[in-house]
Amino acid sequence: MSFHPTGLTSSSIRIRRILDPSYPLCREDVIWVLHFVQKKVALKDPALLDLSKPRLLQNFNSYSEAALLLLGSGNHVHTKSDDIRTCLLEAMHGLAELREAISPSQARTD
Repeated sequence: MSFHPTGLTSSSIRIRRILDPSYPLCREDVIWVLHFVQKKVALKDPALLDLSKPRLLQNFNSYSEAALLLLGSGNHVHTKSDDIRTCLLEAMHGLAELREAISPSQARTD
């Protein structure tokens, strides 16, 4: 995990860019977020372990919905980009990198 002069991790910077409505979303971005979330779950990220069961189910539902939207969009991710972004945001709920991406003033500076 690399840190940048802004204090944000490279993951947080990429998440911030992907969630920006003016950024043209592509398949690779969606796949990157889905893989990022999958890795966090597999590694039992402490931030996820602190979430309630209903919240975890909501995260999973959003993760699944994003995957289905990606599958259904073919090569036209841009047509569903707002819906996909919303799902990705909800799927990452609770992760430190999302908090950093949304609130850079709260970013780690170590």
